[in-house]
Amino acid sequence: MACRDPKRAQDAREKLYRLLDKHISTLKKGTEDYAYAVAFRSSVRLDIERLDLSSVRSVLDFGKAVTQKYEYISHLIFNAGTATYSHLDILGFTYDLLIHPIDAIEHPRRNMQVNGVLTEDGLGYTWQCNVFGHYVLYRSVQPLLVACARKTNSPARVIWMSSLDAEPTFDLKEDWQLTKTMHSYNASKFQIELIAAELERRTLEGGAPSIPGGSAPNGEFHHYIVSPGITATNMSTLLNIPIPGYRYLMLAAFYIVRFIGSPHVLMSLYSAAVAAVHLALIPLLAIPTVHDTVHVPPEDIPWPSWHSYFGKFTRGAAPPRVLTLRFGAENDRWGNDRPGVMAVPVWEEYLDAGEQLLERFERLYQAFLLKEVGASATVTNRHAE
Repeated sequence: MACRDPKRAQDAREKLYRLLDKHISTLKKGTEDYAYAVAFRSSVRLDIERLDLSSVRSVLDFGKAVTQKYEYISHLIFNAGTATYSHLDILGFTYDLLIHPIDAIEHPRRNMQVNGVLTEDGLGYTWQCNVFGHYVLYRSVQPLLVACARKTNSPARVIWMSSLDAEPTFDLKEDWQLTKTMHSYNASKFQIELIAAELERRTLEGGAPSIPGGSAPNGEFHHYIVSPGITATNMSTLLNIPIPGYRYLMLAAFYIVRFIGSPHVLMSLYSAAVAAVHLALIPLLAIPTVHDTVHVPPEDIPWPSWHSYFGKFTRGAAPPRVLTLRFGAENDRWGNDRPGVMAVPVWEEYLDAGEQLLERFERLYQAFLLKEVGASATVTNRHAE
């Protein structure tokens, strides 16, 4: 488990251990299931590594530590995410909730964000934490993903966490680090879908990659996109809502919206993990693709009037091209969890957006590597003196 705050990571680890122990306690002793669970529990080890995605040096140090500690990585799940929220437009949100309850929760437009926030590396804060930091992490441990395929004869999996909020709300040419847009969170999640789809395309097509080492031409690992749906997390504290007990009001709204028809509103973090866990465990051949599955096409989604996709996809027009699939955590109105799948439409204005972004990401990644090498050489010279 990678985390910026060791204390939070330790608390999460203890919760996971207790969750597993609680499950085992419900099994009947003497059964095959119980014996397997006990053996599994005795072998489980949850290690904690410090990782700050807002610092490239921290990510590179994490990659070095993990490479020295483990022979291979079979699953890499990019779960971290943040946003530069300033506040919630309470009056506007109340209006949306009364007039468009499902849209207000699934595609909120009243979570006000600020732009221009930078990290100590001089990069867009939301962009680095949500997208580029994960790309650097992926590149740093890529040899371990390849090692998994060679040691286990099974491809590794890289699972990128997107969001229902993913939306092309940025200028690809002028603002790819998302410092100018007022919707950097939405844009960062859309960038995740663009680069993950492009990396998987290169894996499936094979051959020599245009970015050396940037993909898996021999199919050593695959890239998938998931969404946790809508659930109550600590990110809501970033909205600075000045209402006592607002979390109870939020949960009440969630229950109502789920009951009237939203499959994407979930009541626990456990439920929100359904899609990621499903993609991590099912056989590779059972994972649907754009070409072989029935999914929710973009024209079937009732986009709200404030969404950039509103009115763009109609039944009378040609069906939109699908870029990739986003696997999401869902449930029915009674709370029964299930994985779902939605189609991510091609960004028609920039058909090669994923390729452009990857090339820029890689150049920046290599620049930071050179910087680290230079810093290490300087330290070595000082010690030598």
